[in-house]
Amino acid sequence: MSEFFGRLFDLNLPDPNMPLWPGLALLGALGFGLGFALNLGSICTVLATSELVLEKRPARLLALVECALWAGIAYALLDSPPTMANGWTPLGYLVPGAVLFAIGAYVNGACILGSVGHFGNGDINFGFTFLGILGVLYIGSIVDLLPNQPPASTSVPLGQMPLAVVLAAIIMLRLVLSLRTKANFLRLTLSMGLTAITFTALAILAPRFSITTSVGSIITIPVAGVLICLLIFGGSLVSARIRKHRFLLQRPKIKYVSRRMVGGTMMGLGALLIPGGNDELLMVGLPMGAWQAGLAYAVLVMSLIALLAKFGSAAHPQS
Repeated sequence: MSEFFGRLFDLNLPDPNMPLWPGLALLGALGFGLGFALNLGSICTVLATSELVLEKRPARLLALVECALWAGIAYALLDSPPTMANGWTPLGYLVPGAVLFAIGAYVNGACILGSVGHFGNGDINFGFTFLGILGVLYIGSIVDLLPNQPPASTSVPLGQMPLAVVLAAIIMLRLVLSLRTKANFLRLTLSMGLTAITFTALAILAPRFSITTSVGSIITIPVAGVLICLLIFGGSLVSARIRKHRFLLQRPKIKYVSRRMVGGTMMGLGALLIPGGNDELLMVGLPMGAWQAGLAYAVLVMSLIALLAKFGSAAHPQS
């Protein structure tokens, strides 16, 4: 019976003899910590790009680079290579996928990371973003729309010390930039580190986990995916309450629901084509030194810059 549930939960714990329930408790704690960190730092590629383009404030975008560096250090310390469960697609899929993901994030008003934070603040309309993603990923799981690619796994190319030096330099640069703005330097720094460490641990313990996919993982790792997903949202809710955000449960409005659904559907399609969303690009692809991840994330950000320059900002701060 224990073996059956172990396969069902699809755990890949460092100690194969670890009892099932402690393993689930560990996954739950990591999921909660991840959701808490996402809300704490208002982490969002759309918001970061918007601040860069419209307010000339690069600090939040630099913080996302920090997140990738923290993830690389975590993989190196845990001696576990970052792994993409589905390998990179050819450029004919990857580049359009990144553009489509960017358009979806713009329409939605937040990327996947930001949507978790907004939901924790009480904007339940962002729950429909995940329904759109879930629908696309479900269809993608039963219909072979794309060529099958073998998993991509590579050890972190730089050692712990070089990564730590680069990380320290970027943190110092962001500190200098933050002195001229009202940015909460310490809170953002803590949230970047916690996000990367909890995500990395989850990616190692439940290899097909991903936030683009905090809901999509329900398909690939059914029971563990539900547990992680619920506690990610729970962590975001608790983080907002600690920071004294009022939780205003309002009836969803059709125009917002349709916008989130369309944005989520487009992000889901983009994530299928790459494959992976901005979370996997930042915290799996970049730490492994994959040029595909660098290209996809650059295309994503440049597409957002073009949309913001043309149409203005669709993002709004979470705090």
